[in-house]
Formats: sequence, C-alpha cells, structure tokens
Amino acid sequence: VYNVYMAGRQLCSKRYREFAILHQNLKREFANFTFPRLPGKWPFSLSEQQLDARRRGLEEYLEKVCSIRVIGESDIMQEFLSESDENYNGVSDVELRVALPDITTVTVRVKKNSTTDQVYQAVAAKVGMDSITANYFALFEVINHSFVRKLAPNEFPHKLYVQNYTSAVPGTCLTIRKWLFTTEEEVLLNDNDLAVTYFFHQAVDDVKKGYIKAEEKSYQLQKLCEQRKMVMVSFPTCPLLSFLPHCSCDSRRKGHVITAISIKHFKLHACTLPWVLQNQVIAFEWDEMQRWDTDEEGMAFCFEYARGEKKPRWVKIFTPYVTVQSPPTPPGSAFLFIPFFYLFFSLVKVEEEATDKDNKNCSKDNMCSKVI
Repeated sequence: VYNVYMAGRQLCSKRYREFAILHQNLKREFANFTFPRLPGKWPFSLSEQQLDARRRGLEEYLEKVCSIRVIGESDIMQEFLSESDENYNGVSDVELRVALPDITTVTVRVKKNSTTDQVYQAVAAKVGMDSITANYFALFEVINHSFVRKLAPNEFPHKLYVQNYTSAVPGTCLTIRKWLFTTEEEVLLNDNDLAVTYFFHQAVDDVKKGYIKAEEKSYQLQKLCEQRKMVMVSFPTCPLLSFLPHCSCDSRRKGHVITAISIKHFKLHACTLPWVLQNQVIAFEWDEMQRWDTDEEGMAFCFEYARGEKKPRWVKIFTPYVTVQSPPTPPGSAFLFIPFFYLFFSLVKVEEEATDKDNKNCSKDNMCSKVI
C-alpha cells in the first residue's frame, strides 16, 4: 500500500493495481492526451529503497496528470483520490497539514472521515491550546489569497484536502484563524501567551494581505514587528475588507460591491471586475440595521435598514457563501458560514437586547423572507 502525497499533503493510500486501473480508465476517457508512463510492475519483492522510489514515481505521475485541470477535476480522478481505502478494515488514517496564524504549520493524524470539530480538536491538542482559548479560534478553508471560509462542524476537511490540491496556501488549504469579535473578550485573553502570539501574527498577516486597512496603526504594527514584540493588537475601528469575495448587489445595476466591516460601520464599496475599487461608498451605521435574512434559493444575503423618517429599505447581496444555520441564541452559540453574518447578528442582537428584549430579530410569525 502506497501513501500518496501531493503538494505536501497526504491524499490517499492505494495499491499499485489501483493506480494501474486508474491509468487505463483515464486513457480511455481522455484518448487524445499523451499520459506519462506509469512506473512498471515488478514481480519480485522490493526493498524499502525501491518501494520509496516507486511511491515517488506514482506521486509524480499524479502530479503531472492532475496539472491538466480537466483531468484533475474529472470524476474518475476525484473518485480515485477520495474513495475509502479498500486495504483497511474500517476507515483509514490520514495526515492533514494545517496552517497556524504564526505562519507555521502543524500535521495531525486523524481518520479520513473526521469532521471539522474532530480535526480542530486534534490541532488544538497538538499545539497545546487549552479549552477556553480553543473557543476563540476556528478551522477555515483558504478559497484564494483574499478569502477564507469558516468550515461547518460537520464538514469533512480531508475531502477539501483532495479537492484543493492546488490551493492558494503552499502545502495546505486548511488554516486556523481567530473567531472573536469583541474587544472585551480579547482583553480577557491578554495574559494567554499562545492567544496573543496568534492574534498578533494574524493581525500582521491580515494587514499585509489587505484584509484590514490599518490606517494610522500601520506604523505601530511595523515597529512592533521590528522589535519582535508580540502584544495584543486590535483594530476595532479599522475596516475589514472583505468578508466576502466581490458580489453583485441589487443596489448596483452594473458592477459589483466589496464589503467592509468595522465596529462602527458596514460599508459597500462599488467596484468593477475584478477587485477594482471605485469612488462610490455606501456606509451603514449598525443602529440603522433592522433585520437580516438569507435567500438560499436565490443565493443572497439580505438586510433591512432605516434612516431617519424614511421608509425602511431592503438590500440584497448575492453570494454563493450564503448558507447558514438558525441564528445563534445567545450570539455565537451556533455555527454561521460567513463571519459577516455572525458579526452583524451579534452587534444588532446585543443592541436590541439592551434596548428592547421583546423586539425579536426575526419572529416565527413574521419571517424576514416574507417582506423581501
């Protein structure tokens, strides 16, 4: 049985004959493509050195074949990479490499069918993270250099591993990131060395990648990096750009919008494709927000806002990252696909509870979707 690695990650464990069957199936499906030679079968026992050489040869074969996108994404190849290993009784173990906020990686060995929660707990244990600190981080999938997606508790990270062998992050498409939205809770973690280290490195990386517009704090952050001083760095008023890839929006007939979030505002920046900002910016105060809802069939996130004496208005943002579970009670107790949903709901909910506990965000008898 050969443990096959691609882009630094273990994808599957297969026998040689399974590779031979794959090779023949691919040649039939893609008759016009000239496939690389599969390492030959040897009738006698192989030494450890020869076995390792064959394993590397099989990995090189897969890398060359999968570099052709139409082949790598074909049903034949995907089934080969993701199907259960027939050589084990039960579910086989796999190694998953996960990126950490401090730019290091950790490798955990888990069952192939391990869920997000199980993989995350394995990572937390490996890095020595206590149960309290673990509540403020989560496992994400790197979609591209400008967007990461929080995984649902019941997803299977290894499946993403297989699907994203050409991910934006060298060696892995899985990463641990901060999952915390209040400065009060950040202060409580100020004496936790691991949390401070991760928060600091993520802040530096987010500013570098353009996730956060640090504005006047850029110089402070640069000096801290030069002095190698890791302290709790917070950007409560700095806009986070963006929680979503650029999206179409019903408030713009042409072009898209890029979302930007801070404690003070939620902004929609007008943009052309792809990611070219224009001068138009619509800013919404959090206390202007009335309700929100999701349209899963239409793949849209909707929110209602009201200004002064004007009639409340709905805005619809179209995005494939719209699926959510029911709103958390209290805020943060349930999984939400998009961090924006979590932040928006938490801030509005806290404000509502402080002013009027009877004013529900979305009541059972008056669903937001009926008003849209």
